[in-house]
Amino acid sequence: MDRTSREAAAQFGRQAAHYTTSRAHGSGDSLGVMVALAHLTGTERVLDVATGTGFNAFAFAAGARSVVALDLTAAMLAEARRLAAERSVANVTFVQALADALPFAARAFDVTTCRIAPHHFPSVPAFLAEMVRVTRPGGRVILGDTSSPEEAALAAWHNRVEALRDPSHVRNYTAPEWRAFAEAAGLTVTALDTSCRSHLAFGDWVSRSGTDPARVAALRQVFAAPPPGAAAAFQLQGEGEALTFAWPITIVAAVRP
Repeated sequence: MDRTSREAAAQFGRQAAHYTTSRAHGSGDSLGVMVALAHLTGTERVLDVATGTGFNAFAFAAGARSVVALDLTAAMLAEARRLAAERSVANVTFVQALADALPFAARAFDVTTCRIAPHHFPSVPAFLAEMVRVTRPGGRVILGDTSSPEEAALAAWHNRVEALRDPSHVRNYTAPEWRAFAEAAGLTVTALDTSCRSHLAFGDWVSRSGTDPARVAALRQVFAAPPPGAAAAFQLQGEGEALTFAWPITIVAAVRP
C-alpha cells in the first residue's frame, strides 16, 4: 500500500461513523443520475469501488441482481454492513481491497461504479485500468466525483481548500480531464453530466473529516478571501458557522468495448 492509500485508510478509519450521517454522501441527485445512466434491468452484477459506508452500493442494489461493495477501510465497511442490515439490503456483499488492485477475475461484472472517491486515489489511470479489466465487454462504467472548474485559479483554490481540510486529498479533476481519463482507458464515453452538486455546510464538513483546529482556522481565512469567480462557481454563502457552499460533480458514463 502506498503512502497516499495509507493516509486515506487512516483518515477514513478514524471518521467512518461521521460518513454514515453525511448528507453529501447519503443523498443528493448524483446518486439517482448515476443509477439512471447504468440502465439497470435487474440482472446485473455490480461492483462499487470505494463504497465508504455503502450509499452508492445500496442505490445500485435496488435495481441490480447483486452488488459487491469494496473499500480500503475496515471501519467504513463495518458501518456499511450495519446500514445494510438496518435497511434490509440483502443483495450486497462487502470486500476490503485497494481500488487499483481489485481482487476479481477479468470481466467479472456487468457494471462498475465509484462515487465521490477518486480525488483520493494516487493514480486515476491505474484505478480505471482495473475498472476496465473487471468489466465485461459491453458493460458500463459509471463514475462520479467532486470536480473543479476549468479556470486554473478556481481549480487551484478548490484543491488547496480540499487538501487543507483533508491531507489524504490528491486532486479534484475537471470534466474534460475525466473524459480524457476514460477515453485513455479505452472506454467509450456515452454521457458526461455536470448538473449535480455536493452541497456542504462548513461546520459539518470539517467535523466529518476530523480537521484539527489550526487547519480549521486556516480554512476560514482561505474562504474569507476567495479568488474572483469563486462565489458563483462554488455557491459560497454566509460566513463563520453559517458558511455553505457546493462543489461541482462530474459524472461519466462509459461502455467497455
